[in-house]
This record gives sequence, structure tokens and C-alpha cells, in this order.
Amino acid sequence: MRNLRTDLFAIGGCVLIILAALLLLNYGRSHQVSSILVFGFALDAIAFTGVVGNLIVFLLIKLTRFRPLRVAFWTFLIVTLVPAVAITLIAGRDPKFNAPNVVIGYVVSFFFWYGLHWLWSNKLKPSETA
Repeated sequence: MRNLRTDLFAIGGCVLIILAALLLLNYGRSHQVSSILVFGFALDAIAFTGVVGNLIVFLLIKLTRFRPLRVAFWTFLIVTLVPAVAITLIAGRDPKFNAPNVVIGYVVSFFFWYGLHWLWSNKLKPSETA
């Protein structure tokens, strides 16, 4: 029961973060809030990699015996690099397209999600000081 509770808590937290990123991004676009639009590339990448990456991480952790933090690292690295490179190559010909901002957004997204998983894995380790 404890594992189910922590799994549901983790999934709920990820869903809330993804929803918050999408709502903030949509609000910034519809109301032309420049301070939100500055972070728009990162919010977009956080939402995308959050959905895809966390689904893959959750399935791999539950279905295999791989170490969770290592799974999170490699999953988010791949889920971050593939779309960033693909978007840059496909849309790079458009003069309005801002490739550096897209790449920076995906890098921020990688560090955000991997950092969250790193914090979560350190929280779950037994305390060595006790």
C-alpha cells in the first residue's frame, strides 16, 4: 500500500506540474504577458518532456529492475535531445524560428525533470544520520 501511495503522489505531482506549465503558457500567449512568454520555450518543453518522459520512466521502473535514477537520466536525456534536434532541423529553415531558444528550453526541461527525480530518489533513501 505504501508503494501505491507514493506512486500516486509522484504521478499526481507530475500531472500538476505539467498542467501548471500548460496553463501558464496558454495564459501568457492569450494575454501577451511578455514575462511569461520569455519562459514559453521552457514551459512548452517541460510539458512535452514531462508527459512523455515520466510515462516512460514510470513504466520502465515498474516493469524492470533498472535503477530508477539511472532510468530517469537516460530517458530524459533521450526525450530531450530527440525533439530538440528534430525541431531544430525541421523548422530551422524558417527565418522566424528561434533555434537557440528551443534548445535552451529543452535543456532547462531536462535539468528540471531530472533534478526533480534526483530530489525524489534522495528523499526516498533511508537517512544515514538516524
